[in-house]
Amino acid sequence: IGQAFPYTPIANPRFLIPDWSFGIRDDRMQMVVDQARAEGAQVVVVLSHNGMDVDLKMASRVSGIDAIMGGHTHDAIPKPILVDNTGGKTLVTNAGSNSKFLGVLDFDVKNGKVRDYRYHLLPVFSNLLEADTQMAAHVESVRAPYKMQLEEELAVTDTLLYRRGNF
Repeated sequence: IGQAFPYTPIANPRFLIPDWSFGIRDDRMQMVVDQARAEGAQVVVVLSHNGMDVDLKMASRVSGIDAIMGGHTHDAIPKPILVDNTGGKTLVTNAGSNSKFLGVLDFDVKNGKVRDYRYHLLPVFSNLLEADTQMAAHVESVRAPYKMQLEEELAVTDTLLYRRGNF
């Protein structure tokens, strides 16, 4: 089940999403989870862009979700947080941002129930991954008309500059 950032219409131009609505709708999420279970889903995972705090709250209010794998707040959670709700427990995790980590979640499922799980937050060492040659060529072709502007030196500093951020 997908869950988008509730403030998408505020954080993005409305014309991009004129007919869509967003919000924190626990009752609607409960209906979708119940429907998935009724149709035979043995495992329910929510891929969320709510942010860690909202995911934790949703996990406490909506039952039947086995795991919420989230984003938006860029938290790199080394092990899932177990959240109690009326239907049992929900795992909540987040794999950071900018492809620094890959969250891997394996379930042991028997008789339609999650019996156990394994979660790993794997670091991605992009400098050790070979670039896709077709994609690299495409990027170069898109950049080519702007090469001079992209390589133009805009400023020089004699001291170290700090940037607030997490990537």
